[in-house]
Amino acid sequence: MPEGLGLPLEPWDYPEERKRIVGEALERWDDRALEEAVWAYLVRHRKKPDRLVPEEVGRFVRWLALQGRRWPHLEAGDLRAFLLEAKDRGFPGGPRGPLAWLTVERARRALRHLWPFLDWAGHPLPPHVEYPPRLGPLVHEPSPLSEEEWQALWRRVEEYTPAHWRPLLKVLLVLLGEVGLTLKEAVGLWRNDLQGKTLLVRGERLREVPLTPLAQEVLEGWLPLRDYLASHQPLPYPNLLLNPSARKAKGRPLDLEGAKWLMKEFTLFAGYGPREGRRTDLAHRLRWRAIRNYLKAGYPREKVAYWTGMRSLMLRGWEG
Repeated sequence: MPEGLGLPLEPWDYPEERKRIVGEALERWDDRALEEAVWAYLVRHRKKPDRLVPEEVGRFVRWLALQGRRWPHLEAGDLRAFLLEAKDRGFPGGPRGPLAWLTVERARRALRHLWPFLDWAGHPLPPHVEYPPRLGPLVHEPSPLSEEEWQALWRRVEEYTPAHWRPLLKVLLVLLGEVGLTLKEAVGLWRNDLQGKTLLVRGERLREVPLTPLAQEVLEGWLPLRDYLASHQPLPYPNLLLNPSARKAKGRPLDLEGAKWLMKEFTLFAGYGPREGRRTDLAHRLRWRAIRNYLKAGYPREKVAYWTGMRSLMLRGWEG
């Protein structure tokens, strides 16, 4: 029986019908029809279908049409040529180039679904068409904050105005630069997640992380002020990071946009200077400082990757 038992059947559930629809779309490079067909395949074969896949398939189809290709007469290196051209010029009908290698890699990974999709549709890709290997660098060289830069930032916190942001800034700095969290993970913490010498990190990668002495000192020092801020709301919030603003938001949870705004304002105030040719946002370099310090302390690489959620660390030869 067709997949999706118990639900009304669609044309995609009948092999001959979907072969006809996809065949007609391939003949005229109908990107919209093919995007719909790819999505129909994904929802029937993947637990968590990726919405990026139809979009990338549509862009590749538009590129093939612009090159004057006719189905099924594709060239072996068409997918590679499409990705390299997108890197320099951008996607047809999409963002203009030059694009980041990470964007190109996401497109490459999305387009791997073309092979099983077209097999399912009854129009397999010609066997000579190649799926290219990763085109860009495997990873960007980490750029951890140096200890001199860390100390300079720490001193500048004491001069930041308005002064009511200073305790919260210190908490953010240690959560990123000592513990290795992302901003999203930091704002998702609850008060009860602070458990003495360890921190329970929620979200996509639930884990328990040890705290350095500095992180433990700053976080425990934050709690009295945090509890005072919580008392300003009729029903106190359980979040660890609360807004210290003197306005109505006082005592409400600090959300991700608020954390990004605060870090951006502090970055400008501190005169933080980017490094040429590297990823330089402060949150990224703070996390790599924490990773470097874990590795220097002798912790195994797999343990550090687990604590910080930086799974790509296992692919790197970088030792800090």
